[in-house]
Amino acid sequence: MTKRQRQNPNALHEVRFLHGLRVPMRDGVQLSADVYLLRYEQGPFPTIVTRTPYESGRDVFIELGVWWAERGYAFVVEDCRGRFESEGVFNAYFPDIEDGYDTLEWVSAQNWCNGKIATWGRSYGALTQWLMAPLQSPHLTCMAPHVICDDFFSDCHYIGGAFQLMLSLGAAMIWETNLSTVVGNQAAKLFQNRAFWSHLPLIELDERAIGRKVPYWREWLEHPTYDSYWERCNTMGCYAQIAVPAFQQCGFFDPYTAAGFRRFNEMGQLGATPQARTQQRILVGPWSHEVPESTRMGAMDFGPESLLDIREEERRFFDWQLRGIEGGIAAEQPIRIFVTGTNRWRYADQWPLPGTRYVLHYLHSNGRAHSDPDDGGLIPEAPGNEPPDRFAYDPQDPVPTRGGNLSVQMMSQHAEDPLLAGPVDQRSIEARADVLVYTSPALAKDLTIIGPIQVVLYAASSARDTDFTARLTDVDQEGRSLVLCEGILRGRYRKGTTETELLEPEEVDEFKIELCPACHMFLVGHRLRLDISSSNFPRFSRNLNTGEDVATGTRMQTARQTVLHTGQYPSHIMLPVVDAN
Repeated sequence: MTKRQRQNPNALHEVRFLHGLRVPMRDGVQLSADVYLLRYEQGPFPTIVTRTPYESGRDVFIELGVWWAERGYAFVVEDCRGRFESEGVFNAYFPDIEDGYDTLEWVSAQNWCNGKIATWGRSYGALTQWLMAPLQSPHLTCMAPHVICDDFFSDCHYIGGAFQLMLSLGAAMIWETNLSTVVGNQAAKLFQNRAFWSHLPLIELDERAIGRKVPYWREWLEHPTYDSYWERCNTMGCYAQIAVPAFQQCGFFDPYTAAGFRRFNEMGQLGATPQARTQQRILVGPWSHEVPESTRMGAMDFGPESLLDIREEERRFFDWQLRGIEGGIAAEQPIRIFVTGTNRWRYADQWPLPGTRYVLHYLHSNGRAHSDPDDGGLIPEAPGNEPPDRFAYDPQDPVPTRGGNLSVQMMSQHAEDPLLAGPVDQRSIEARADVLVYTSPALAKDLTIIGPIQVVLYAASSARDTDFTARLTDVDQEGRSLVLCEGILRGRYRKGTTETELLEPEEVDEFKIELCPACHMFLVGHRLRLDISSSNFPRFSRNLNTGEDVATGTRMQTARQTVLHTGQYPSHIMLPVVDAN
């Protein structure tokens, strides 16, 4: 340690950079890794490893590497197999299981590593951690996997059975080219227009986007049910084999937050060690998929409390796990969530929160919820004998994506009409003839909901297959209808994801639509609103209403939709109500 460092132990240190180190995999393929270390200290250091398909030499990784090295960690960033300077062929998900394990073995043998290794990463960098963790590397001490799911069928590519089009194709385009191709300003002319996303059949979109076939893109479409293909990259059944604690960061406006809480619960019950079960942490704020950089999301400003320094939160966790610097974190409750509306943080030990009451609000109308904004009601009293609501869903004119649980905001930032995640005003959507609107009376007192949300819809369609969507919004005193969470269900998946069953035209069926979890206080004078429709495009592919295969279907027809709310068919939303604190 230098004299200056002794005088000021918090001073930042110079960093040395090791570029393009070759990391051998068990099959002989060599991956490329960059390493960041303190220049004037020999180590060995506790080490942080991240693996990425997004180019290890990007500015964000250089900045991260320097930041962690200055704080006494070795930081390793590795290009995934087949990406940039790494050998081999890129194939989404599957090679990362063993490649991740082999990388930790190599890192642990380096003289700058002290044998205590953490993994870190967001999105794809997070999935590489979950895929590798069940192999139980003896050198893995903890993980920080952020904004990712554990079931790539039901949480990622086929949410509610509906193909998540924009994310799936956007990811494939990035992985086959580079990030700037898809999110740069030139992308608006290529990909950020409705004509591009409207192309049929879907399986040809890889060639339309980048000029060649992409094997894993086609595999996703060729496996439209949960089968052995998806089971290979599903970590839901592997928590009993994970021996280290994880720090998860999620956002309530990202699609993967339900998976984050599910992992938290499963790890707490099944984790292979006491540390894995009791020392995990989850942090969920009013954010989407990107690193939070503003107090605003959509049309809401959540105030200065909402903007946490995520990196400092990670450092607290890594200092605890890798250095034994507890700093009070061990005594904190493991769940930290941000309550929008009241804009305050809340801590908890369990998810859903103890004392949660599941309260039903029923759909009501005189049959004009699609044309009269004051006709559709949403109240705790069950319906009687009420006429149904009807609308026509035309896949050639789908309801456009506007806000909500959106992980692809960055992909449209340069578009003429950019997509925004989070609480975006839905009034232009609600004015459409193919959207049903059900609104509660103004609240006489605050109402706090924290937890999973489900819509049970009793409906019929003229089509053999169709979608039903649901959005929960907060209608403020100015009339703005700000979406909080949303969900979708493709009719053929109403009984499960392992098999499909087409609809019987005009036959009433039960559709259970899982919405993303919410953590929100509806304030006095505000109203709850539930929007029901049949499309959310281009986030999700359009249901063509014909029952054709999602990959190859091209024929479209208009579906006549009927939504019932009677004593026999009490369509409703189930809200997780908790006491304010």
